[in-house]
Amino acid sequence: MKTELNITLIAPGCAITGEIVVDHGVSCFGVLNGGIISTQGLLHIGEGGFVKGSAQGEHVRVDGRVDGDVHARGSLEINGQVSGDIYYSGTIRLGPHASLDGTLKRVARMLTIESEPVDDQSPIAGVPLTAPKAVEREASNVTDISRAIG
Repeated sequence: MKTELNITLIAPGCAITGEIVVDHGVSCFGVLNGGIISTQGLLHIGEGGFVKGSAQGEHVRVDGRVDGDVHARGSLEINGQVSGDIYYSGTIRLGPHASLDGTLKRVARMLTIESEPVDDQSPIAGVPLTAPKAVEREASNVTDISRAIG
């Protein structure tokens, strides 16, 4: 039986600007100027890694630095620096060198932020292939109201 290991690596010296959403694990040792969401697996901000934005994952480990909120749906381990609020619904472990500047809040699993599913057929992540459905508008009653007032 073949087991696939899916992981996205943001290497040292790499700088990315924008939001990242993945459906597998992420290891960040570079700089990310934007938020990051890992819907499954481990979200690891390694030593030297820096995220300027929110970080969310099933299992989150911060050995680097996050300037933004951290959301962990499962386990959370902090050995680095977090400047932002921390929301966790599973277990939490603070290492001897953990530095926190924000609040620590235990929340119900359903209150953690979830990403919306993305259509895998789309050439651009998050952009649906089909056009949005037309929305019916109700007839305006502005004319009727102005007649009643006038």
